[in-house]
Amino acid sequence: MKLGPIETRLNNGMEQKGALFAVLLDPDTAHDSSFIQAGIRAFKNGADLLLVGGSFMGNFNMLEQIQALKEKVDIPVILFPGGASQVVPGFDAMLFMTLVSGRNPHYLIDEQVRGGVLVRSLKMEAIPTAYQLINSDKRTAVEFISGTFPVPANKPKLSMAHSVAAELMGMRYVYLEAGSGAEEPVPLEHIVYTKKSTDLKIIVGGGIRSPEVAQQRVLAGAQIVVIGTVLEINNSSTLMQEFASAIHQK
Repeated sequence: MKLGPIETRLNNGMEQKGALFAVLLDPDTAHDSSFIQAGIRAFKNGADLLLVGGSFMGNFNMLEQIQALKEKVDIPVILFPGGASQVVPGFDAMLFMTLVSGRNPHYLIDEQVRGGVLVRSLKMEAIPTAYQLINSDKRTAVEFISGTFPVPANKPKLSMAHSVAAELMGMRYVYLEAGSGAEEPVPLEHIVYTKKSTDLKIIVGGGIRSPEVAQQRVLAGAQIVVIGTVLEINNSSTLMQEFASAIHQK
Protein backbone atom coordinates (compact mmCIF):
# COMPACT_ATOMS: atom_id res chain seq x y z
CA MET A 1 0.00 0.00 0.00
CA LYS A 2 1.37 3.37 -1.02
CA LEU A 3 2.02 6.16 1.43
CA GLY A 4 -0.78 8.69 1.59
CA PRO A 5 -0.43 12.46 1.96
CA ILE A 6 -0.85 12.52 5.75
CA GLU A 7 1.68 9.75 6.39
CA THR A 8 4.06 11.54 4.03
CA ARG A 9 3.50 14.78 5.92
CA LEU A 10 4.23 13.05 9.24
CA ASN A 11 7.38 11.44 7.89
CA ASN A 12 8.61 14.77 6.54
CA GLY A 13 7.86 16.39 9.88
CA MET A 14 9.97 13.79 11.66
CA GLU A 15 12.87 14.60 9.34
CA GLN A 16 12.49 18.31 9.93
CA LYS A 17 11.89 18.31 13.69
CA GLY A 18 13.48 15.09 14.88
CA ALA A 19 10.22 14.01 16.53
CA LEU A 20 6.59 15.10 16.56
CA PHE A 21 4.36 16.18 19.44
CA ALA A 22 0.93 14.55 19.35
CA VAL A 23 -1.95 15.42 21.67
CA LEU A 24 -4.56 12.76 22.36
CA LEU A 25 -8.12 14.01 22.64
CA ASP A 26 -10.79 11.77 24.14
CA PRO A 27 -14.24 12.89 22.95
CA ASP A 28 -15.91 10.96 25.77
CA THR A 29 -14.33 13.09 28.48
CA ALA A 30 -15.36 16.54 27.27
CA HIS A 31 -18.32 18.56 26.02
CA ASP A 32 -18.26 19.62 22.37
CA SER A 33 -16.91 23.08 23.08
CA SER A 34 -14.16 21.97 25.48
CA PHE A 35 -13.08 19.20 23.09
CA ILE A 36 -12.68 21.70 20.26
CA GLN A 37 -10.97 24.25 22.49
CA ALA A 38 -8.49 21.62 23.67
CA GLY A 39 -7.60 20.88 20.06
CA ILE A 40 -7.18 24.55 19.22
CA ARG A 41 -5.01 25.11 22.30
CA ALA A 42 -2.78 22.21 21.32
CA PHE A 43 -2.45 23.51 17.75
CA LYS A 44 -1.53 27.00 18.91
CA ASN A 45 1.08 25.74 21.37
CA GLY A 46 3.21 23.45 19.28
CA ALA A 47 1.34 20.20 18.65
CA ASP A 48 2.09 18.63 15.26
CA LEU A 49 -0.95 16.35 15.12
CA LEU A 50 -4.08 15.49 17.04
CA LEU A 51 -5.10 11.92 17.78
CA VAL A 52 -8.76 11.38 18.59
CA GLY A 53 -9.79 8.21 20.32
CA GLY A 54 -10.58 6.23 23.42
CA SER A 55 -11.29 2.67 24.48
CA PHE A 56 -15.06 3.24 24.32
CA MET A 57 -15.92 6.38 22.32
CA GLY A 58 -19.65 6.61 22.86
CA ASN A 59 -19.98 10.17 21.58
CA PHE A 60 -22.93 10.63 19.22
CA ASN A 61 -21.68 14.04 18.01
CA MET A 62 -18.31 12.83 16.75
CA LEU A 63 -18.80 13.84 13.12
CA GLU A 64 -19.86 17.38 14.03
CA GLN A 65 -17.02 17.72 16.53
CA ILE A 66 -14.37 16.69 14.03
CA GLN A 67 -15.73 18.97 11.32
CA ALA A 68 -15.74 21.93 13.72
CA LEU A 69 -12.23 21.10 14.95
CA LYS A 70 -10.76 20.82 11.45
CA GLU A 71 -12.08 24.27 10.59
CA LYS A 72 -9.95 25.71 13.41
CA VAL A 73 -6.63 23.85 13.13
CA ASP A 74 -4.06 23.33 10.39
CA ILE A 75 -2.53 20.06 11.60
CA PRO A 76 -3.63 16.48 10.88
CA VAL A 77 -6.59 15.18 12.86
CA ILE A 78 -6.12 11.42 13.00
CA LEU A 79 -8.46 8.71 14.25
CA PHE A 80 -7.01 6.44 16.95
CA PRO A 81 -9.72 3.77 17.02
CA GLY A 82 -10.43 1.08 19.55
CA GLY A 83 -12.44 -0.95 17.05
CA ALA A 84 -14.29 -0.99 13.75
CA SER A 85 -17.38 0.64 15.25
CA GLN A 86 -15.36 3.80 15.85
CA VAL A 87 -14.53 4.33 12.17
CA VAL A 88 -16.46 7.45 11.15
CA PRO A 89 -15.90 9.92 8.30
CA GLY A 90 -14.27 13.32 8.60
CA PHE A 91 -10.75 12.47 9.76
CA ASP A 92 -7.63 13.27 7.75
CA ALA A 93 -6.37 9.72 8.31
CA MET A 94 -6.50 6.87 10.78
CA LEU A 95 -4.06 4.55 12.48
CA PHE A 96 -5.11 1.16 11.09
CA MET A 97 -3.96 -0.88 14.05
CA THR A 98 -3.38 -4.49 14.97
CA LEU A 99 -2.87 -5.33 18.65
CA VAL A 100 0.20 -7.47 17.98
CA SER A 101 1.16 -7.81 21.65
CA GLY A 102 -2.10 -9.60 22.45
CA ARG A 103 -3.36 -13.06 21.60
CA ASN A 104 -7.04 -12.20 21.29
CA PRO A 105 -7.97 -12.88 17.63
CA HIS A 106 -10.70 -10.27 17.88
CA TYR A 107 -8.05 -7.52 17.89
CA LEU A 108 -5.53 -9.36 15.72
CA ILE A 109 -7.78 -9.71 12.66
CA ASP A 110 -11.55 -9.70 13.38
CA GLU A 111 -11.91 -5.95 13.93
CA GLN A 112 -9.61 -5.24 11.00
CA VAL A 113 -11.79 -7.33 8.67
CA ARG A 114 -14.91 -5.57 9.93
CA GLY A 115 -13.39 -2.13 9.53
CA GLY A 116 -11.31 -2.54 6.39
CA VAL A 117 -14.10 -2.32 3.83
CA LEU A 118 -15.59 0.66 5.66
CA VAL A 119 -12.25 2.46 5.61
CA ARG A 120 -11.94 1.87 1.87
CA SER A 121 -15.52 2.96 1.20
CA LEU A 122 -14.87 6.22 3.08
CA LYS A 123 -11.64 6.68 1.09
CA MET A 124 -9.90 7.33 4.41
CA GLU A 125 -6.12 7.23 4.49
CA ALA A 126 -4.95 4.34 6.65
CA ILE A 127 -1.53 4.21 8.29
CA PRO A 128 -0.65 0.54 9.00
CA THR A 129 0.33 0.45 12.66
CA ALA A 130 1.36 -2.29 15.07
CA TYR A 131 -0.05 -1.61 18.53
CA GLN A 132 1.78 -2.92 21.57
CA LEU A 133 0.57 -2.56 25.12
CA ILE A 134 3.47 -2.45 27.60
CA ASN A 135 2.88 -3.24 31.27
CA SER A 136 2.75 -0.15 33.51
CA ASP A 137 2.03 -1.76 36.91
CA LYS A 138 -1.61 -0.75 36.59
CA ARG A 139 -4.42 -2.40 34.65
CA THR A 140 -5.43 0.00 31.89
CA ALA A 141 -8.65 0.47 29.95
CA VAL A 142 -7.02 -0.97 26.82
CA GLU A 143 -6.06 -4.14 28.67
CA PHE A 144 -9.56 -4.50 30.13
CA ILE A 145 -11.44 -3.85 26.88
CA SER A 146 -9.16 -5.99 24.70
CA GLY A 147 -8.92 -8.90 27.14
CA THR A 148 -5.19 -9.22 26.53
CA PHE A 149 -2.05 -9.21 28.63
CA PRO A 150 0.58 -6.52 28.04
CA VAL A 151 4.24 -7.15 27.28
CA PRO A 152 6.15 -7.25 30.59
CA ALA A 153 8.00 -4.00 31.29
CA ASN A 154 11.22 -5.90 32.00
CA LYS A 155 11.16 -7.79 28.66
CA PRO A 156 12.17 -5.19 26.04
CA LYS A 157 13.46 -7.82 23.63
CA LEU A 158 9.99 -9.35 23.60
CA SER A 159 8.41 -6.14 22.37
CA MET A 160 11.27 -5.80 19.86
CA ALA A 161 10.45 -9.26 18.48
CA HIS A 162 6.82 -8.23 18.03
CA SER A 163 7.96 -5.09 16.21
CA VAL A 164 10.18 -7.10 13.87
CA ALA A 165 7.27 -9.41 13.05
CA ALA A 166 5.01 -6.42 12.42
CA GLU A 167 7.54 -4.88 10.03
CA LEU A 168 7.86 -8.16 8.12
CA MET A 169 4.06 -8.21 7.78
CA GLY A 170 4.16 -4.80 6.12
CA MET A 171 3.33 -2.41 8.93
CA ARG A 172 5.13 0.93 8.87
CA TYR A 173 4.45 2.38 12.33
CA VAL A 174 4.53 0.85 15.80
CA TYR A 175 2.73 2.35 18.79
CA LEU A 176 4.34 1.40 22.11
CA GLU A 177 1.64 2.19 24.63
CA ALA A 178 1.67 2.11 28.42
CA GLY A 179 -2.05 2.94 28.48
CA SER A 180 -4.07 6.02 29.30
CA GLY A 181 -3.34 7.21 32.82
CA ALA A 182 -0.55 4.64 33.22
CA GLU A 183 1.52 4.73 36.39
CA GLU A 184 4.78 4.44 34.43
CA PRO A 185 5.72 5.30 30.84
CA VAL A 186 7.08 2.81 28.32
CA PRO A 187 10.60 1.88 29.51
CA LEU A 188 13.40 3.32 27.41
CA GLU A 189 14.82 -0.11 26.58
CA HIS A 190 11.68 -1.07 24.65
CA ILE A 191 12.17 1.94 22.41
CA VAL A 192 15.92 1.42 22.00
CA TYR A 193 15.62 -2.23 20.96
CA THR A 194 12.86 -1.56 18.45
CA LYS A 195 14.77 1.39 16.99
CA LYS A 196 17.91 -0.72 16.51
CA SER A 197 16.06 -3.69 15.03
CA THR A 198 13.49 -2.13 12.66
CA ASP A 199 12.81 0.80 10.37
CA LEU A 200 9.35 1.30 11.85
CA LYS A 201 8.30 4.79 12.85
CA ILE A 202 7.95 4.63 16.64
CA ILE A 203 5.02 6.23 18.48
CA VAL A 204 5.20 6.23 22.27
CA GLY A 205 2.42 7.18 24.67
CA GLY A 206 0.96 6.63 28.11
CA GLY A 207 2.25 7.72 31.49
CA ILE A 208 4.32 10.64 30.17
CA ARG A 209 3.73 13.44 32.66
CA SER A 210 6.66 15.81 32.15
CA PRO A 211 8.62 17.32 29.25
CA GLU A 212 11.78 15.70 30.63
CA VAL A 213 10.26 12.21 30.41
CA ALA A 214 9.05 12.97 26.89
CA GLN A 215 12.51 14.08 25.82
CA GLN A 216 14.07 10.91 27.21
CA ARG A 217 11.77 8.87 24.97
CA VAL A 218 12.76 10.94 21.93
CA LEU A 219 16.45 10.50 22.65
CA ALA A 220 15.85 6.75 22.93
CA GLY A 221 14.31 6.70 19.46
CA ALA A 222 10.65 7.72 19.67
CA GLN A 223 9.53 9.72 16.63
CA ILE A 224 6.04 10.66 17.80
CA VAL A 225 5.33 11.27 21.49
CA VAL A 226 1.68 11.24 22.54
CA ILE A 227 0.54 13.30 25.53
CA GLY A 228 -2.97 12.95 26.86
CA THR A 229 -4.01 12.64 30.50
CA VAL A 230 -1.58 15.18 31.94
CA LEU A 231 -2.93 17.87 29.60
CA GLU A 232 -6.49 17.06 30.66
CA ILE A 233 -5.41 17.76 34.24
CA ASN A 234 -3.22 20.78 33.47
CA ASN A 235 -4.11 22.32 30.12
CA SER A 236 -1.87 25.37 30.44
CA SER A 237 -0.34 26.75 27.28
CA THR A 238 3.03 26.96 29.01
CA LEU A 239 3.11 23.23 29.70
CA MET A 240 2.21 22.43 26.09
CA GLN A 241 4.98 24.70 24.83
CA GLU A 242 7.44 22.97 27.16
CA PHE A 243 6.41 19.57 25.79
CA ALA A 244 6.80 20.85 22.22
CA SER A 245 10.27 22.23 22.95
CA ALA A 246 11.38 19.00 24.65
CA ILE A 247 10.11 16.77 21.85
CA HIS A 248 11.29 18.79 18.86
CA GLN A 249 14.99 17.99 18.51
CA LYS A 250 15.77 20.09 15.42
